[in-house]
Amino acid sequence: MNLHRLLAICVATFAISASPPVFAEAKAPAPASSAQQAAPQVSKEKKPADVRYVVMLGSHDFDGLDVAEKTILDNYRHGRIDTDEFSKQITGLVSPPSSSYLPDARKWVEARPRSYAARLGLGILYLRAAWEARGTKWARETAREQFEQMGVMGQQALDSLRASLPLFEKPYPSYTAMIEVATLLSQREEQRGALNEAVKIDPSATSAYVEYIRLNTPRWGGSYKALESLFAEIKRGPMPALNQAYLDAILLSWKANDERSLNNNPAGAVPLYIEAYERFPYHRLVNLLYSAASAAKAANQQKTAIDIYTRIIAAYPDEAVAYSKRGDLYNTAESYDLALKDFIVASRLGDTFAQNAAGYYYMTGRGGSKDLKLAKTYFSQAAAKGDKHAEEKLKLLEGMK
Repeated sequence: MNLHRLLAICVATFAISASPPVFAEAKAPAPASSAQQAAPQVSKEKKPADVRYVVMLGSHDFDGLDVAEKTILDNYRHGRIDTDEFSKQITGLVSPPSSSYLPDARKWVEARPRSYAARLGLGILYLRAAWEARGTKWARETAREQFEQMGVMGQQALDSLRASLPLFEKPYPSYTAMIEVATLLSQREEQRGALNEAVKIDPSATSAYVEYIRLNTPRWGGSYKALESLFAEIKRGPMPALNQAYLDAILLSWKANDERSLNNNPAGAVPLYIEAYERFPYHRLVNLLYSAASAAKAANQQKTAIDIYTRIIAAYPDEAVAYSKRGDLYNTAESYDLALKDFIVASRLGDTFAQNAAGYYYMTGRGGSKDLKLAKTYFSQAAAKGDKHAEEKLKLLEGMK
């Protein structure tokens, strides 16, 4: 039973449930063979816009957007950031959370017709609108009008991205976005052409390759055999070894995702996630270890999951989530003293779930002695962040004095 549910029960009963709480796992992606067959998969690499830029776009503060764009472009031109960081920053500037910002993006283009960021952003928003028109159901459950609307929006995305190309001397992010547009429009040759153009701009960058790899996995109608051919090309090129290792890790991570979701084999996914991380053992891909632990838990390999969280903690001692998730597993195993220790550390690092869990432990005496003052301390920390469970527990504590 989930610990939050236990906490809710405790409000009414003051009792300790006999069933240990567990974390609710995120849903695995739904299978998809191509853009036309099933719902699109969202890339984990993509970064949403900074909220400041969303406010600027929504309020039509184009002067503010000009300043932000100029800063990013100048930093790239003068070598202060590399191509991948440039792509991350400029995409963060132009990617608001939904296609509802399309009218604002059009006004931005009207006000700044020579702005690279404005044209890029409009293309990305049309692309988002195309996927929204497509919906999330299988093709047989999707109306023809939805596919037609998807095609219209996809073509507008392509037109806007093409219009952005002459507005900046190195339009790498435009070609990266065009890879996805070509996928949406079932234009495989154009997809590879966009990758080739991005590679001409910077053969050492990884962003376009990551997008191409994602959209050529089996769930998108591609194959790992074809991707292995691509990797042979990469290894013959000028890409630094570290960047190659990063792409190796990305490819393995998709194989792991497919093993877990498409093949329904979480146990088989565990070693693939771990191997992917070991190809690029840096914090940038620490989520691969979290995925490995999650898959291990799904396969009922609790000790393996605990060992993986322990590995994360050893490498990155400030990973609050790792302590919190390991604590939850200890709690499931009824190792309450170990669970409480992890919840205390995770609470200190700001994890709201752990703050609620530690408060519950001290409120009920689980894992040690009962201490209502400490319980109030931890619930107050979570409540300060607006956590409703913690607010309920604080009210409950008032009645326990």
